[in-house]
Amino acid sequence: MSKLNEAKQKPPQNMGGGPGRIAIGEKPKDFKKGLNKLVIYSRKYIPAVIIALILSSIAVIFSLIGPNKLSEMTNLITHGMNSTIDTQEIVQISKFLLTIYVLSLVFGYAQAFIMTTISQRISKRLRKDIVLKLNKLPLSYFDTKTYGDILSRVTNDVDTIGTSLNQSLSSVLSGLLTFIGSLVLMLWTNWTMAIGGFVATWAGFMLMGIIIKNSQKFFRQQQAQLGVLNGHIEETFTGHTVIKAYNAEIQEIKTFEEMNNKLFLNSWKAQYISRLMMPVMGFVGNLSYVVVCIIGAFLVIEGKTEFGTIVAFMVYIRLFTQPLSTLAQAATTLQSAVAASERVFAILEEEELSPEISDEKLSKEM
Repeated sequence: MSKLNEAKQKPPQNMGGGPGRIAIGEKPKDFKKGLNKLVIYSRKYIPAVIIALILSSIAVIFSLIGPNKLSEMTNLITHGMNSTIDTQEIVQISKFLLTIYVLSLVFGYAQAFIMTTISQRISKRLRKDIVLKLNKLPLSYFDTKTYGDILSRVTNDVDTIGTSLNQSLSSVLSGLLTFIGSLVLMLWTNWTMAIGGFVATWAGFMLMGIIIKNSQKFFRQQQAQLGVLNGHIEETFTGHTVIKAYNAEIQEIKTFEEMNNKLFLNSWKAQYISRLMMPVMGFVGNLSYVVVCIIGAFLVIEGKTEFGTIVAFMVYIRLFTQPLSTLAQAATTLQSAVAASERVFAILEEEELSPEISDEKLSKEM
């Protein structure tokens, strides 16, 4: 830790600048290359990741089976209202549903436990390797980097990698399987209702896409301004003696207030627009439910489908709409992980100091 401590004790540089920091949704310079480095570094955990993804897939399959069984149960109750309800068959279906939902919960918990453990072990290993690397780097490296930037790579970037890996991998696979599976099952069950629900959902997500597009730029500005403000505070307190010596307190306070106001405006815009996501998601779900119920009612009246099909579609619509936002968020977090890994591996790939020749070896050569 000697060189890292030396870097901390250095006088502050670039008083107006801030440490490097990965913003949410920031794109890497070379996504494929950065992702490849991260995969190679984590290759010892690939078997465990595969097991977690298999468990996640099984959990999704169980959740997709449920609506079809709910449809059967509803039809049994509907047909039995005019005569006798087959309670024994309903009990059997209920037991089956309880079993698959419990198994889905268990498999989902197991994959979450595995992915959390893996991501934290990768983070732990990265922090250890970075600290060891910093003690082998020449002082010229620390002359070109602020200590805030170095510490940001050890803390913020490593945490971003761990959090993103934990959230994105299983989310992408389960989201894709849920989306494709629910779409196929809807088309197989009743293609007319499936198309109606799909059109209503797509219209709602077009509106949501507009909101995401406008909010993303404010989130980038917010994270960038947050990094600048943190850097200014960090370097101002570190260089407090220098600032007092040159009577620069008023100037630094004024600079802080300007940065703070910019952060306030960007944060307010980002948070306000992002808060519109939940109402829009609710609107998308409710619109899809209404369309499915209207189309389903006409089909039931005409005798082309049964009431249980409408019940199944209500669940399928929820399963269909949920993964879209999950996939968008997972893609964003994965980009953040790769962008952070580029900064981390930039340190790990730095050229180290040449091995020092011992006094004993030097005396022999002389």
